[in-house]
Amino acid sequence: MSQGARLPNPPEAGVLNALRFTRSPLRFLEGIQSRYPDAAEVAIPGGPSIVVVTEPELCHEAMARIDDFARVPASGAAALIAENGLVQTEGSLWERQRETITPGFGSGPLETYVDGVGRQAARLRSQWDEAVESGAPERDLHRDMTTVTVRAASEALFGTDIGADGAARMHSLARRAGQEFEIGPTTITPEWLPIPPSERAETLAAGLREMGEEIIAEKTADREEGAPPEDMLDFLLLAQSGAEWPENHIRDQVVSFLIAGHETTALGTTYTQSLLSWHPDIRAKVRAEAQAVIGDDEPGYEHATQLRYTGQVFTEALRLYPPAWGVFRRAEGDQPLGEYAIDDGSIVIMPQWSVHRDPRFFENPNQFDPSRWDDRTPGEKGPYFAFASGPHACIGKGFAVNGARVALATLTKDFDLAVPEDGLSDLLVTPTLRPRAGVEATLTRAE
Repeated sequence: MSQGARLPNPPEAGVLNALRFTRSPLRFLEGIQSRYPDAAEVAIPGGPSIVVVTEPELCHEAMARIDDFARVPASGAAALIAENGLVQTEGSLWERQRETITPGFGSGPLETYVDGVGRQAARLRSQWDEAVESGAPERDLHRDMTTVTVRAASEALFGTDIGADGAARMHSLARRAGQEFEIGPTTITPEWLPIPPSERAETLAAGLREMGEEIIAEKTADREEGAPPEDMLDFLLLAQSGAEWPENHIRDQVVSFLIAGHETTALGTTYTQSLLSWHPDIRAKVRAEAQAVIGDDEPGYEHATQLRYTGQVFTEALRLYPPAWGVFRRAEGDQPLGEYAIDDGSIVIMPQWSVHRDPRFFENPNQFDPSRWDDRTPGEKGPYFAFASGPHACIGKGFAVNGARVALATLTKDFDLAVPEDGLSDLLVTPTLRPRAGVEATLTRAE
C-alpha cells in the first residue's frame, strides 16, 4: 500500500453507493463533489474501489502520470470495436501510434476539416431553408450535427466524404452504441465475473468495423503510389510498411477516429444550440458576430479564429454539458496522489461534469454565461478540462473547437431554433454524454 492519508469514504455501505453510481452517475458525482473537497473512495464489493477526484490540481496530476494512472483497458463490447485504436492503447504502442498520426492533425488537415464543416453547415442551412419553406420545420438537431461533423471529419482524416448515407449509418450505429454502453449495474461487475458481449453488441461492433474497412479499401484504391501523405490515414498506411503493428491496427484507428473525430463537435454543437434556444440574448450576439465575420462569404477556416465570442459560447456549453463527462484511469500499483494513498487497481474518475459545476471554481455554476470566459483561458490547467489534459489529452481539440465555431456561426446567422425546455433532460451516460432519443428542434428563419 502506498504511503499517504487514506481517502474518506461516503458513509453508506459500499454496495449501496455502487448501485447509486450505476443508477444515477451524474447525481452521485455531484453529491461526492459537494461533500469532499479533494477526493473520496467508494468500495466495490468483490472488485476494485472507485476513487472520485474532485480537486482540479489532483485531476491534472493523475492525467499527467500516464504510467501510474493508465487508461482502463477495453473489455467486452468495447474491445470488439477498436481494441488497438489510439484511445485505448498504452505504452510504446501508444507512443508509436501517436507519433505516426500527429501530422494528420496538423495545420493542413485542420484547415481541410474546418473548411469541410463550413461546406457541410452551408449544405445543412439550405436543407433547413427548404424544410421551413415546405412547412416541415421539425428536426432532430443531434442527427443534423452528426451529419455535418462526421462528413467533415471523414474527409479531413481519411480523405473521403462518407456522404449523407454514410453519415446516417454512423448516426444510427453511434446511437445504438450509446444504448449498449450506458452505465448500469454491469458496469461494476468484478473482473473475475466477466459478462460476454451480447449479440446486439457483436452486431454493432461488426457494423463499425465494416465501415472502417470500407474507408480503408476506398483510400487504397484511389491513392496514387508515391503520393505524399495528406491525411491521417495516409500517414498510417505509409507507416504500415516495414514495421510490426498489431493485427487490424489501421482499421481500429479508423473506427476510433470515425467516432471520436466527430462526436465532441456533434454533441457540443447540439448542446450549444439548445442553450442558445433558451437564451435568445446570447444567440443575438452570436448572430451579430457571424454576420460581421462571415457575412455572405462561404464559411470556412479563415473565419474560425475571428469568431471569438462564438468560441466562448461553445466553451461555456461544454462546461455545462461536457460530451466527455469523466476521465477514467486505473492505478497501476499503489500510488500517491497529492497527500492521499490510492490502492493498486483502483478505478480513478476525474469527472468534468461535477468539477465544472462546482461553485468553488465557477460563480453561479449552473448559469449559462459565456462572459465568464472574457478574462479566463479554457486552456489553463484549472477546473475546466473538457478535453482532458496530459499526454492522453484529446488530439483533435483544435478540430473540435474551430469546427464548432464555424458550424454554430453559419447556422445561427440565419435560423432560430426552438428546443423544448426539457430537451436535454434525458441524457445517456455512456463514455460520452448523449441524448437518449435525439434533440427535437423547430426551425424559424431569423428576422
